[in-house]
Amino acid sequence: RGAAMSQPQAPVAKKPGTVRREDPSSPEALKARVQELQAMLAKLDDHAKVLARERERVTTELARLLGKLNLHANAAGSGAGIPGAGPELSKEQKKTAIQAQREGRGKCAAMCIEDIEAVAKLWSSAVSCVALGDSCALLLYDNAEPAWSPKFPAQCPQLYEQLTARPADQPRPVYVAIGTEDRFYIRFADGKQEWIASEDCTADIKAKPVSRVTFGRDWEDYFVIYKDGSCKFAGAPPKLAAKLQALTPKSPAVSSVVLGPEGEWFVSFADNAWEMGGCSDPLGDKIGELIKTGAQVKLITFGVNDAWIIRYNKPASSKKAAAAPAPGAPEGGGSRPAQ
Repeated sequence: RGAAMSQPQAPVAKKPGTVRREDPSSPEALKARVQELQAMLAKLDDHAKVLARERERVTTELARLLGKLNLHANAAGSGAGIPGAGPELSKEQKKTAIQAQREGRGKCAAMCIEDIEAVAKLWSSAVSCVALGDSCALLLYDNAEPAWSPKFPAQCPQLYEQLTARPADQPRPVYVAIGTEDRFYIRFADGKQEWIASEDCTADIKAKPVSRVTFGRDWEDYFVIYKDGSCKFAGAPPKLAAKLQALTPKSPAVSSVVLGPEGEWFVSFADNAWEMGGCSDPLGDKIGELIKTGAQVKLITFGVNDAWIIRYNKPASSKKAAAAPAPGAPEGGGSRPAQ
């Protein structure tokens, strides 16, 4: 048997032709490029949001750990000069520590209070704690003496005495809260505490080391957060109480709670989530404005007659571009109370 042999075929000549290319300046090409860039921008925005949340989480954790470090440094008799930064830290580490601590509590303020011009002049990112009285404000600072608005001495005479009667060489106050009916709580850097509150609140303050205290509408209403993360409260607004009682051991820890004289409340958690309730429309509107800009709300402090101060951080993208506040204006702007 023989095998069939195939004959090689001559190559087929290709017909000359032209490659069609789309004109990059045509409307169709421009539209396609615009859509492509818009999709890229959307992805970048998503990444930026993730990075911003992660940065906020890391900042909060750093501030918390530096706070613990500061407690150990104070107990050892050192580190009194710079909050959250012991002497073993380098100059750059101290700078980073202070920055993290200030971002953790909110560097900017929006406010609706009486004597807003006076308080605005006192405001800076170095404010470590602020409390509102009937129509006054008390501000504590990282490394400076306390300051207050003009009506504070007359409206809070017992708290004013605590601040002015203490010798200048004694530790400064590090936390303060003011409530209605002459209630207050103040703690100094050496751990000494003074307060006026109900019997139950007094018992809970004495129970173990305190982190925060806040007072509600009535004499018996209060909330205490301990340094171990646990809390005790009485007379909390029902929605807030239900929310806290629904927390499980796996839930993020409560970072701060603020009660107001008219049933207002604010709560924040270790994962940077927060909620508020019982608040007025003007406050809600201001919060909405801040959220639309991408600002990170950190804390709300309440006062009588719908007075409030919101502590927040500007969006990361706008911090470098933001102009310095005008003289007499709080960082981040403010609002005047309705006349």
